Amino acid sequence: MLPMLALVGLRWLTVAAALMNLVPAFGAPQVSWWWIAAAAVLLFSPPGRIAVAAAGVRLLTRGIEPGDHPRGGGVHVRLWAAERLAELTGATGVAGAGWMITYAKALGAQIGPDVDLHSAPPVTGLLKLGRGAAVAPEVDLSGHWVDGDVVRIGTLRVGAGSRVGARSTLMPGARIGKGAKIAAGSTVTGTVPANQRWAGSPAVPAAKDPTAWPPQRPERRARAWVAAYSLTAQLLGLVPVVAVLPALALLARATPGATLVMVPAAGVAYFVAYALLVLAAVRLLGIGLRAGFHPVRGRVAWQVWTTERLMGMARTALFPMYASLFTPVWLRLLGAKVGRNVEASTVLALPAMTTVDDGAFLADDTMVATYELSHGWLRVAPVRIGKRAFLGNSGMAAPGRSVPKRTLVGVLSSAPRKAKKGSSWLGAPPMPLRRTVEAADTSRTYDPPLRLKLARAAIELCRIVPVMLAGALAVLVLATLARV
Repeated sequence: MLPMLALVGLRWLTVAAALMNLVPAFGAPQVSWWWIAAAAVLLFSPPGRIAVAAAGVRLLTRGIEPGDHPRGGGVHVRLWAAERLAELTGATGVAGAGWMITYAKALGAQIGPDVDLHSAPPVTGLLKLGRGAAVAPEVDLSGHWVDGDVVRIGTLRVGAGSRVGARSTLMPGARIGKGAKIAAGSTVTGTVPANQRWAGSPAVPAAKDPTAWPPQRPERRARAWVAAYSLTAQLLGLVPVVAVLPALALLARATPGATLVMVPAAGVAYFVAYALLVLAAVRLLGIGLRAGFHPVRGRVAWQVWTTERLMGMARTALFPMYASLFTPVWLRLLGAKVGRNVEASTVLALPAMTTVDDGAFLADDTMVATYELSHGWLRVAPVRIGKRAFLGNSGMAAPGRSVPKRTLVGVLSSAPRKAKKGSSWLGAPPMPLRRTVEAADTSRTYDPPLRLKLARAAIELCRIVPVMLAGALAVLVLATLARV
Protein backbone atom coordinates (compact mmCIF):
# COMPACT_ATOMS: atom_id res chain seq x y z
CA MET A 1 0.00 0.00 0.00
CA LEU A 2 2.85 2.44 0.71
CA PRO A 3 3.88 2.88 -2.96
CA MET A 4 0.22 3.40 -3.90
CA LEU A 5 -0.30 5.96 -1.14
CA ALA A 6 2.93 7.62 -2.27
CA LEU A 7 1.28 8.04 -5.66
CA VAL A 8 -1.61 9.84 -3.99
CA GLY A 9 0.92 11.89 -2.05
CA LEU A 10 2.62 12.94 -5.28
CA ARG A 11 -0.73 14.15 -6.56
CA TRP A 12 -1.25 16.27 -3.46
CA LEU A 13 2.34 17.47 -3.63
CA THR A 14 1.72 18.69 -7.17
CA VAL A 15 -1.31 20.62 -5.98
CA ALA A 16 0.71 22.00 -3.07
CA ALA A 17 3.48 23.16 -5.43
CA ALA A 18 0.94 24.96 -7.59
CA LEU A 19 -0.64 26.55 -4.53
CA MET A 20 2.72 27.75 -3.25
CA ASN A 21 3.36 29.38 -6.62
CA LEU A 22 -0.05 31.06 -6.62
CA VAL A 23 -0.19 32.01 -2.93
CA PRO A 24 3.16 33.50 -1.92
CA ALA A 25 1.93 34.21 1.60
CA PHE A 26 3.99 31.36 3.03
CA GLY A 27 7.27 32.58 1.54
CA ALA A 28 7.81 29.14 0.02
CA PRO A 29 10.32 28.52 -2.80
CA GLN A 30 8.84 28.56 -6.30
CA VAL A 31 8.57 25.34 -8.30
CA SER A 32 8.95 25.44 -12.07
CA TRP A 33 5.59 25.40 -13.82
CA TRP A 34 7.08 22.97 -16.34
CA TRP A 35 7.54 20.39 -13.58
CA ILE A 36 4.04 21.06 -12.29
CA ALA A 37 2.60 20.71 -15.81
CA ALA A 38 4.43 17.41 -16.39
CA ALA A 39 3.20 16.05 -13.06
CA ALA A 40 -0.34 17.20 -13.84
CA VAL A 41 -0.34 15.37 -17.18
CA LEU A 42 0.93 12.17 -15.58
CA LEU A 43 -1.12 12.23 -12.38
CA PHE A 44 -4.31 14.08 -13.29
CA SER A 45 -5.07 13.75 -17.01
CA PRO A 46 -7.02 10.69 -18.26
CA PRO A 47 -4.16 9.45 -20.48
CA GLY A 48 -1.65 9.80 -17.67
CA ARG A 49 -3.80 8.10 -15.05
CA ILE A 50 -4.68 5.28 -17.46
CA ALA A 51 -1.02 4.76 -18.36
CA VAL A 52 0.08 4.63 -14.71
CA ALA A 53 -2.81 2.36 -13.70
CA ALA A 54 -2.46 -0.02 -16.65
CA ALA A 55 1.31 -0.36 -16.23
CA GLY A 56 1.06 -1.10 -12.52
CA VAL A 57 -1.98 -3.38 -12.83
CA ARG A 58 -0.47 -5.42 -15.67
CA LEU A 59 2.65 -5.93 -13.56
CA LEU A 60 0.65 -7.02 -10.52
CA THR A 61 -1.69 -9.35 -12.40
CA ARG A 62 0.93 -10.94 -14.62
CA GLY A 63 0.39 -14.69 -14.75
CA ILE A 64 -3.04 -14.68 -13.09
CA GLU A 65 -5.25 -17.21 -14.84
CA PRO A 66 -8.93 -18.18 -14.51
CA GLY A 67 -9.60 -20.75 -11.83
CA ASP A 68 -9.87 -21.24 -8.08
CA HIS A 69 -7.20 -19.79 -5.81
CA PRO A 70 -6.70 -19.80 -2.01
CA ARG A 71 -8.13 -16.88 -0.15
CA GLY A 72 -5.30 -14.75 1.23
CA GLY A 73 -2.81 -16.38 -1.13
CA GLY A 74 -0.47 -14.71 -3.58
CA VAL A 75 -3.06 -14.41 -6.36
CA HIS A 76 -5.64 -12.94 -4.01
CA VAL A 77 -3.18 -10.38 -2.60
CA ARG A 78 -2.02 -9.32 -6.07
CA LEU A 79 -5.60 -9.02 -7.26
CA TRP A 80 -6.49 -6.89 -4.26
CA ALA A 81 -3.43 -4.70 -4.79
CA ALA A 82 -4.27 -4.22 -8.48
CA GLU A 83 -7.79 -3.06 -7.66
CA ARG A 84 -6.50 -0.65 -5.02
CA LEU A 85 -3.99 0.75 -7.50
CA ALA A 86 -6.67 1.28 -10.14
CA GLU A 87 -8.80 3.00 -7.53
CA LEU A 88 -6.07 5.23 -6.11
CA THR A 89 -4.80 6.35 -9.51
CA GLY A 90 -8.34 7.47 -10.35
CA ALA A 91 -8.23 5.69 -13.71
CA THR A 92 -11.75 4.30 -13.37
CA GLY A 93 -13.05 7.71 -12.41
CA VAL A 94 -11.69 9.55 -15.45
CA ALA A 95 -12.16 6.74 -17.96
CA GLY A 96 -15.53 7.87 -19.23
CA ALA A 97 -17.20 7.00 -22.50
CA GLY A 98 -14.22 8.35 -24.43
CA TRP A 99 -11.50 6.57 -22.43
CA MET A 100 -13.06 3.40 -21.00
CA ILE A 101 -12.33 1.28 -24.05
CA THR A 102 -8.76 2.59 -24.15
CA TYR A 103 -8.37 1.68 -20.50
CA ALA A 104 -9.89 -1.78 -21.02
CA LYS A 105 -7.58 -2.55 -23.93
CA ALA A 106 -4.60 -1.32 -21.92
CA LEU A 107 -5.50 -3.90 -19.25
CA GLY A 108 -5.61 -6.65 -21.88
CA ALA A 109 -9.35 -6.92 -22.55
CA GLN A 110 -10.51 -7.91 -26.03
CA ILE A 111 -12.91 -5.26 -27.31
CA GLY A 112 -14.68 -5.50 -30.64
CA PRO A 113 -15.65 -2.54 -32.83
CA ASP A 114 -18.69 -0.37 -32.12
CA VAL A 115 -18.73 -1.33 -28.42
CA ASP A 116 -20.28 0.98 -25.83
CA LEU A 117 -18.52 0.32 -22.51
CA HIS A 118 -19.68 2.58 -19.68
CA SER A 119 -18.44 0.51 -16.72
CA ALA A 120 -14.97 -0.22 -15.38
CA PRO A 121 -13.26 -3.30 -16.89
CA PRO A 122 -11.70 -6.04 -14.73
CA VAL A 123 -8.11 -5.47 -13.64
CA THR A 124 -7.32 -9.01 -14.79
CA GLY A 125 -8.11 -8.06 -18.39
CA LEU A 126 -10.24 -11.23 -18.63
CA LEU A 127 -13.02 -9.59 -20.62
CA LYS A 128 -14.22 -10.16 -24.16
CA LEU A 129 -16.80 -7.85 -25.71
CA GLY A 130 -18.19 -8.71 -29.13
CA ARG A 131 -18.94 -6.26 -31.88
CA GLY A 132 -21.65 -3.75 -30.98
CA ALA A 133 -22.06 -4.93 -27.36
CA ALA A 134 -23.36 -2.37 -24.86
CA VAL A 135 -22.54 -2.29 -21.14
CA ALA A 136 -24.46 0.29 -19.10
CA PRO A 137 -23.05 2.23 -16.11
CA GLU A 138 -22.26 0.62 -12.75
CA VAL A 139 -22.07 -2.95 -14.05
CA ASP A 140 -19.81 -5.20 -11.96
CA LEU A 141 -17.27 -6.63 -14.41
CA SER A 142 -14.65 -7.55 -11.83
CA GLY A 143 -14.84 -11.22 -12.85
CA HIS A 144 -13.89 -12.58 -9.43
CA TRP A 145 -15.46 -13.19 -6.05
CA VAL A 146 -14.55 -14.69 -2.69
CA ASP A 147 -16.44 -17.91 -1.99
CA GLY A 148 -15.51 -18.95 1.54
CA ASP A 149 -11.80 -19.76 1.48
CA VAL A 150 -11.64 -19.75 -2.32
CA VAL A 151 -11.16 -16.85 -4.74
CA ARG A 152 -12.84 -17.70 -8.02
CA ILE A 153 -11.61 -15.92 -11.15
CA GLY A 154 -13.16 -16.26 -14.58
CA THR A 155 -13.27 -14.70 -18.03
CA LEU A 156 -16.35 -12.65 -18.90
CA ARG A 157 -17.72 -12.93 -22.42
CA VAL A 158 -20.37 -10.61 -23.81
CA GLY A 159 -21.47 -11.52 -27.32
CA ALA A 160 -21.92 -9.28 -30.32
CA GLY A 161 -24.96 -7.05 -30.20
CA SER A 162 -25.84 -7.99 -26.62
CA ARG A 163 -26.81 -5.56 -23.85
CA VAL A 164 -26.06 -5.53 -20.11
CA GLY A 165 -28.27 -3.25 -17.99
CA ALA A 166 -27.13 -0.89 -15.26
CA ARG A 167 -26.01 -2.26 -11.88
CA SER A 168 -25.91 -5.83 -13.13
CA THR A 169 -23.24 -8.30 -11.98
CA LEU A 170 -21.45 -10.79 -14.22
CA MET A 171 -20.05 -13.58 -12.08
CA PRO A 172 -16.74 -15.27 -12.96
CA GLY A 173 -17.07 -17.26 -16.18
CA ALA A 174 -20.34 -15.62 -17.21
CA ARG A 175 -21.05 -15.87 -20.91
CA ILE A 176 -23.72 -13.79 -22.65
CA GLY A 177 -24.71 -14.93 -26.12
CA LYS A 178 -25.06 -12.81 -29.22
CA GLY A 179 -27.99 -10.43 -29.13
CA ALA A 180 -28.91 -11.34 -25.54
CA LYS A 181 -30.29 -8.76 -23.16
CA ILE A 182 -29.61 -8.60 -19.41
CA ALA A 183 -32.08 -6.49 -17.44
CA ALA A 184 -30.80 -3.87 -15.03
CA GLY A 185 -29.93 -5.12 -11.56
CA SER A 186 -29.47 -8.75 -12.64
CA THR A 187 -26.79 -11.26 -11.64
CA VAL A 188 -25.55 -13.63 -14.36
CA THR A 189 -23.92 -16.79 -13.03
CA GLY A 190 -23.63 -18.96 -16.13
CA THR A 191 -24.44 -18.88 -19.82
CA VAL A 192 -27.21 -16.81 -21.38
CA PRO A 193 -28.29 -18.19 -24.78
CA ALA A 194 -28.23 -15.94 -27.80
CA ASN A 195 -31.13 -13.56 -28.45
CA GLN A 196 -32.76 -14.16 -25.07
CA ARG A 197 -33.62 -11.68 -22.32
CA TRP A 198 -32.73 -12.64 -18.76
CA ALA A 199 -33.48 -10.85 -15.51
CA GLY A 200 -33.21 -11.38 -11.78
CA SER A 201 -30.64 -12.42 -9.21
CA PRO A 202 -29.71 -15.02 -10.20
CA ALA A 203 -30.82 -14.19 -13.72
CA VAL A 204 -33.38 -16.43 -15.39
CA PRO A 205 -35.24 -16.23 -18.72
CA ALA A 206 -37.69 -13.33 -18.77
CA ALA A 207 -40.29 -11.85 -21.07
CA LYS A 208 -39.11 -9.82 -24.02
CA ASP A 209 -38.41 -6.16 -23.50
CA PRO A 210 -41.45 -4.24 -24.76
CA THR A 211 -39.31 -1.19 -25.49
CA ALA A 212 -39.24 -0.68 -29.25
CA TRP A 213 -35.57 0.02 -29.86
CA PRO A 214 -34.59 1.08 -33.39
CA PRO A 215 -33.99 -2.07 -35.48
CA GLN A 216 -30.73 -0.83 -36.99
CA ARG A 217 -27.64 0.76 -35.57
CA PRO A 218 -27.40 4.51 -36.15
CA GLU A 219 -25.41 5.73 -39.09
CA ARG A 220 -21.74 6.01 -38.39
CA ARG A 221 -20.95 9.43 -36.98
CA ALA A 222 -17.74 11.35 -37.30
CA ARG A 223 -15.02 10.36 -34.85
CA ALA A 224 -15.26 13.94 -33.66
CA TRP A 225 -17.83 12.75 -31.11
CA VAL A 226 -15.31 10.28 -29.66
CA ALA A 227 -12.91 13.18 -29.30
CA ALA A 228 -15.71 15.26 -27.74
CA TYR A 229 -16.31 12.61 -25.05
CA SER A 230 -12.57 12.39 -24.38
CA LEU A 231 -12.16 16.15 -24.16
CA THR A 232 -15.20 16.39 -21.89
CA ALA A 233 -13.71 13.83 -19.51
CA GLN A 234 -10.58 15.97 -19.23
CA LEU A 235 -12.56 19.18 -18.75
CA LEU A 236 -14.63 17.58 -16.00
CA GLY A 237 -11.39 16.83 -14.21
CA LEU A 238 -10.73 20.58 -14.12
CA VAL A 239 -13.93 21.37 -12.21
CA PRO A 240 -12.25 21.08 -8.77
CA VAL A 241 -9.35 23.21 -10.02
CA VAL A 242 -11.64 26.01 -11.19
CA ALA A 243 -13.74 25.73 -8.02
CA VAL A 244 -10.71 26.27 -5.79
CA LEU A 245 -9.74 29.57 -7.45
CA PRO A 246 -12.08 31.75 -5.33
CA ALA A 247 -10.69 30.07 -2.21
CA LEU A 248 -7.15 30.80 -3.36
CA ALA A 249 -8.07 34.41 -4.01
CA LEU A 250 -9.28 34.78 -0.42
CA LEU A 251 -6.15 33.16 0.97
CA ALA A 252 -3.91 35.29 -1.23
CA ARG A 253 -5.45 38.49 0.13
CA ALA A 254 -4.78 37.48 3.72
CA THR A 255 -1.63 38.44 5.56
CA PRO A 256 0.72 35.57 6.46
CA GLY A 257 -0.49 35.52 10.05
CA ALA A 258 -4.16 35.62 9.12
CA THR A 259 -4.16 32.92 6.44
CA LEU A 260 -5.42 30.24 8.79
CA VAL A 261 -8.20 32.55 9.95
CA MET A 262 -9.41 32.87 6.36
CA VAL A 263 -9.70 29.10 5.91
CA PRO A 264 -13.40 28.82 6.91
CA ALA A 265 -14.36 31.47 4.36
CA ALA A 266 -12.14 29.82 1.75
CA GLY A 267 -13.75 26.43 2.41
CA VAL A 268 -17.22 27.89 1.93
CA ALA A 269 -16.04 29.68 -1.23
CA TYR A 270 -14.77 26.40 -2.70
CA PHE A 271 -17.99 24.58 -1.85
CA VAL A 272 -20.21 27.32 -3.31
CA ALA A 273 -18.06 27.68 -6.43
CA TYR A 274 -18.19 23.92 -7.07
CA ALA A 275 -21.97 23.93 -6.66
CA LEU A 276 -22.38 26.89 -9.02
CA LEU A 277 -20.19 25.26 -11.66
CA VAL A 278 -22.23 22.05 -11.53
CA LEU A 279 -25.49 23.99 -11.50
CA ALA A 280 -24.58 26.12 -14.51
CA ALA A 281 -23.28 23.16 -16.50
CA VAL A 282 -26.28 20.91 -15.80
CA ARG A 283 -28.77 23.65 -16.68
CA LEU A 284 -26.94 24.42 -19.93
CA LEU A 285 -26.74 20.73 -20.81
CA GLY A 286 -30.49 20.43 -20.25
CA ILE A 287 -31.22 22.79 -23.14
CA GLY A 288 -32.54 20.80 -26.07
CA LEU A 289 -32.44 17.53 -24.14
CA ARG A 290 -35.46 15.47 -25.18
CA ALA A 291 -36.82 12.00 -24.53
CA GLY A 292 -36.32 9.25 -27.09
CA PHE A 293 -33.60 7.22 -28.76
CA HIS A 294 -30.42 9.05 -29.65
CA PRO A 295 -27.14 7.90 -31.26
CA VAL A 296 -24.45 7.43 -28.62
CA ARG A 297 -22.20 9.45 -30.87
CA GLY A 298 -24.46 12.46 -30.98
CA ARG A 299 -25.32 15.71 -29.26
CA VAL A 300 -28.18 14.59 -27.02
CA ALA A 301 -26.36 11.45 -25.85
CA TRP A 302 -23.30 13.55 -25.05
CA GLN A 303 -25.49 15.95 -23.05
CA VAL A 304 -27.03 13.08 -21.08
CA TRP A 305 -23.69 11.39 -20.39
CA THR A 306 -22.02 14.62 -19.30
CA THR A 307 -24.94 15.50 -17.05
CA GLU A 308 -24.80 12.14 -15.28
CA ARG A 309 -21.05 12.47 -14.84
CA LEU A 310 -21.55 15.87 -13.22
CA MET A 311 -24.29 14.51 -10.98
CA GLY A 312 -21.99 11.70 -9.88
CA MET A 313 -19.16 14.14 -9.16
CA ALA A 314 -21.50 16.37 -7.17
CA ARG A 315 -22.53 13.50 -4.91
CA THR A 316 -18.89 13.20 -3.83
CA ALA A 317 -17.64 16.79 -3.80
CA LEU A 318 -20.87 18.26 -2.45
CA PHE A 319 -21.74 15.39 -0.15
CA PRO A 320 -22.51 17.68 2.84
CA MET A 321 -25.44 18.99 0.82
CA TYR A 322 -26.93 15.56 0.10
CA ALA A 323 -29.32 13.64 2.38
CA SER A 324 -30.33 16.99 3.85
CA LEU A 325 -33.17 19.47 3.81
CA PHE A 326 -31.41 21.25 0.97
CA THR A 327 -31.23 18.22 -1.34
CA PRO A 328 -34.74 18.72 -2.80
CA VAL A 329 -33.92 22.39 -3.34
CA TRP A 330 -30.67 21.40 -5.07
CA LEU A 331 -32.47 18.96 -7.38
CA ARG A 332 -35.05 21.63 -8.15
CA LEU A 333 -32.32 24.13 -9.04
CA LEU A 334 -30.76 21.57 -11.35
CA GLY A 335 -33.99 21.31 -13.32
CA ALA A 336 -35.93 18.48 -11.70
CA LYS A 337 -39.58 18.99 -10.78
CA VAL A 338 -39.65 18.39 -7.03
CA GLY A 339 -42.66 18.88 -4.77
CA ARG A 340 -42.96 19.88 -1.14
CA ASN A 341 -41.66 17.87 1.83
CA VAL A 342 -39.63 15.55 -0.37
CA GLU A 343 -36.89 13.56 1.35
CA ALA A 344 -33.97 12.82 -0.99
CA SER A 345 -30.63 11.26 -0.14
CA THR A 346 -27.71 10.54 -2.49
CA VAL A 347 -29.89 10.23 -5.56
CA LEU A 348 -28.35 9.96 -9.03
CA ALA A 349 -30.85 11.41 -11.47
CA LEU A 350 -31.18 13.07 -14.85
CA PRO A 351 -32.84 16.29 -13.66
CA ALA A 352 -34.51 17.23 -16.95
CA MET A 353 -36.38 13.89 -16.95
CA THR A 354 -37.20 13.66 -13.23
CA THR A 355 -40.45 14.52 -11.44
CA VAL A 356 -40.84 13.90 -7.70
CA ASP A 357 -44.23 14.62 -6.13
CA ASP A 358 -45.01 15.90 -2.62
CA GLY A 359 -43.82 13.79 0.29
CA ALA A 360 -41.90 11.24 -1.80
CA PHE A 361 -38.79 9.55 -0.37
CA LEU A 362 -35.66 8.77 -2.41
CA ALA A 363 -33.25 6.72 -0.30
CA ASP A 364 -29.46 6.33 -0.59
CA ASP A 365 -27.89 5.71 -3.99
CA THR A 366 -31.16 5.62 -5.94
CA MET A 367 -31.07 5.91 -9.74
CA VAL A 368 -33.83 7.91 -11.38
CA ALA A 369 -34.23 8.36 -15.16
CA THR A 370 -30.64 7.33 -15.92
CA TYR A 371 -29.97 6.30 -19.51
CA GLU A 372 -30.08 2.89 -21.20
CA LEU A 373 -27.83 1.61 -24.00
CA SER A 374 -28.35 -0.75 -26.92
CA HIS A 375 -26.91 -1.17 -30.43
CA GLY A 376 -25.31 2.25 -30.55
CA TRP A 377 -28.41 4.00 -29.21
CA LEU A 378 -28.97 5.80 -25.91
CA ARG A 379 -32.49 6.05 -24.50
CA VAL A 380 -33.88 8.57 -22.05
CA ALA A 381 -37.48 9.10 -20.96
CA PRO A 382 -39.30 10.90 -18.13
CA VAL A 383 -39.70 9.25 -14.72
CA ARG A 384 -42.25 10.20 -12.06
CA ILE A 385 -42.07 9.38 -8.37
CA GLY A 386 -45.61 9.77 -7.00
CA LYS A 387 -46.91 11.48 -3.90
CA ARG A 388 -45.58 9.84 -0.72
CA ALA A 389 -44.00 7.06 -2.77
CA PHE A 390 -40.83 5.35 -1.54
CA LEU A 391 -37.82 4.28 -3.61
CA GLY A 392 -35.50 2.22 -1.42
CA ASN A 393 -31.73 2.16 -1.11
CA SER A 394 -30.04 1.53 -4.47
CA GLY A 395 -33.48 1.29 -6.04
CA MET A 396 -33.87 2.06 -9.74
CA ALA A 397 -36.56 3.83 -11.72
CA ALA A 398 -35.63 3.22 -15.36
CA PRO A 399 -36.53 5.59 -18.21
CA GLY A 400 -40.28 5.70 -18.77
CA ARG A 401 -41.13 4.10 -15.41
CA SER A 402 -43.17 5.63 -12.62
CA VAL A 403 -43.71 4.88 -8.94
CA PRO A 404 -47.41 5.60 -8.24
CA LYS A 405 -48.79 7.40 -5.21
CA ARG A 406 -48.00 5.68 -1.85
CA THR A 407 -46.20 2.86 -3.69
CA LEU A 408 -43.11 1.27 -2.13
CA VAL A 409 -40.14 -0.05 -4.12
CA GLY A 410 -37.75 -1.93 -1.84
CA VAL A 411 -33.99 -1.93 -1.41
CA LEU A 412 -32.00 -2.98 -4.51
CA SER A 413 -35.26 -3.19 -6.44
CA SER A 414 -36.54 -1.89 -9.76
CA ALA A 415 -39.71 0.09 -10.31
CA PRO A 416 -42.31 -2.01 -12.18
CA ARG A 417 -43.63 -1.03 -15.59
CA LYS A 418 -47.16 -0.85 -14.24
CA ALA A 419 -48.31 -0.65 -10.65
CA LYS A 420 -51.38 0.29 -8.67
CA LYS A 421 -51.43 3.04 -6.09
CA GLY A 422 -50.36 1.86 -2.65
CA SER A 423 -48.70 -1.35 -3.90
CA SER A 424 -45.31 -2.71 -2.75
CA TRP A 425 -42.54 -4.23 -4.86
CA LEU A 426 -39.28 -6.00 -4.17
CA GLY A 427 -36.49 -7.31 -6.37
CA ALA A 428 -35.32 -7.06 -9.95
CA PRO A 429 -37.48 -7.86 -11.79
CA PRO A 430 -39.90 -6.52 -9.17
CA MET A 431 -42.32 -8.85 -7.41
CA PRO A 432 -45.49 -7.62 -5.69
CA LEU A 433 -45.59 -7.83 -1.90
CA ARG A 434 -48.42 -7.67 0.57
CA ARG A 435 -48.32 -4.66 2.83
CA THR A 436 -50.49 -3.61 5.71
CA VAL A 437 -51.10 0.13 5.74
CA GLU A 438 -51.52 1.65 9.18
CA ALA A 439 -52.45 5.18 10.16
CA ALA A 440 -49.68 7.25 11.76
CA ASP A 441 -49.04 10.73 13.06
CA THR A 442 -47.92 12.64 9.96
CA SER A 443 -46.13 15.20 12.12
CA ARG A 444 -43.57 12.46 12.80
CA THR A 445 -43.22 11.49 9.13
CA TYR A 446 -44.41 13.59 6.20
CA ASP A 447 -45.24 16.89 7.94
CA PRO A 448 -42.76 17.57 10.75
CA PRO A 449 -43.22 20.83 12.67
CA LEU A 450 -41.06 23.86 11.91
CA ARG A 451 -39.05 23.48 15.13
CA LEU A 452 -37.82 20.05 14.05
CA LYS A 453 -36.91 21.34 10.61
CA LEU A 454 -34.93 24.18 12.15
CA ALA A 455 -33.16 21.81 14.54
CA ARG A 456 -32.27 19.49 11.67
CA ALA A 457 -31.04 22.42 9.56
CA ALA A 458 -28.79 23.58 12.39
CA ILE A 459 -27.21 20.15 12.62
CA GLU A 460 -26.81 19.79 8.87
CA LEU A 461 -25.08 23.16 8.61
CA CYS A 462 -22.27 21.63 10.66
CA ARG A 463 -21.46 19.37 7.72
CA ILE A 464 -19.41 22.19 6.22
CA VAL A 465 -17.01 21.94 9.15
CA PRO A 466 -15.06 18.95 7.70
CA VAL A 467 -14.59 20.94 4.48
CA MET A 468 -13.13 23.80 6.52
CA LEU A 469 -10.90 21.42 8.48
CA ALA A 470 -9.61 19.91 5.23
CA GLY A 471 -8.74 23.41 4.06
CA ALA A 472 -7.00 24.16 7.35
CA LEU A 473 -4.99 20.96 7.06
CA ALA A 474 -3.92 21.92 3.53
CA VAL A 475 -2.81 25.36 4.71
CA LEU A 476 -0.80 23.84 7.55
CA VAL A 477 0.88 21.36 5.20
CA LEU A 478 1.79 24.19 2.84
CA ALA A 479 3.21 26.19 5.71
CA THR A 480 5.27 23.20 6.82
CA LEU A 481 6.61 22.58 3.31
CA ALA A 482 7.53 26.23 3.01
CA ARG A 483 9.86 25.87 6.00
CA VAL A 484 11.56 22.71 4.75
